[in-house]
Amino acid sequence: MATLGAGGLVPSKSTEVVMESEDLRISVHQIDVRYVFRNTTNHDVDAIVAFPLPALDGGTVENVPISIPSKDPVNFMSFAATVDGHIVSPKVELRAFKDGKDITARLVAFGLPVSVLDPQLATAIAKLSTEQRKKLELDNLVVDEEIQRGANAKLEHHIWAWWETRVKYYWSQHFPADGTVHVSHSYQPIVGGSYIVRGDDGNFSVKPYCGGAETLTKIRDLKAKVGKKGDSDVDLLERRIQYILTTGNNWSGPIRSFRLQIVKDKPEDILATCFPGLRKMSDTTYELSQTNFHPTAELNVLILQPFK
Repeated sequence: MATLGAGGLVPSKSTEVVMESEDLRISVHQIDVRYVFRNTTNHDVDAIVAFPLPALDGGTVENVPISIPSKDPVNFMSFAATVDGHIVSPKVELRAFKDGKDITARLVAFGLPVSVLDPQLATAIAKLSTEQRKKLELDNLVVDEEIQRGANAKLEHHIWAWWETRVKYYWSQHFPADGTVHVSHSYQPIVGGSYIVRGDDGNFSVKPYCGGAETLTKIRDLKAKVGKKGDSDVDLLERRIQYILTTGNNWSGPIRSFRLQIVKDKPEDILATCFPGLRKMSDTTYELSQTNFHPTAELNVLILQPFK
């Protein structure tokens, strides 16, 4: 399954506001982030703050077994934010791209929804004239294919969108002179993964996440514990999460205090990541604390769980 990474808040202005702290908590079910921002000047600063959702390609949505957390075609990760304890009602920018070109206005002119997740998309495409649909097909914006849903079933037309949807939430944020602002946001990650079967030692899965001999031993022991269940030869389920850390560099200076927690569902789950400095705090929680943190790469996490 596909893994689509999201991350933190991005400012339009950054030279005067520093990120005093970032407290990041990650699990396969939820990502929670708490920030403290400080305006280091003697005058108020007003800036646009944005949270971009990961881009969704129609081909990926249609052909890859991707798991979308929410049925909302726009807020498909259930993004929510607060500022100083008050709920934020952000604006949304919804745009469509094909081969790097903005095609939003063209889709709107055809009466088509912009999101490739919109449940009304196929109906809207079907309402177009034959000439309009052919033009969209020639430009690789729409795919009209014939599929057979059963051995004796008739061929059916199946239409899907082949463009990229980009969603960005944003709001105007006031940073008082020489003052702090507390911002928190949460969302449900798009978790990807595959399987580790009975005859697989797991090396191919964990190597990109810096899993070595110790991790392979844990996999072997957990596979033995799982035991054979029914006719399936699947032992472990991969859960892959990506968090875009480098957006923290868009603020002024380093993140003065950075704290990361990665939480497993159960003690038997196996964690692998190339991110350095994590310490085991409990049977399910790993933690890192660092001052003056400059993120140089994104955070990629693999959690292996018994397949049930």
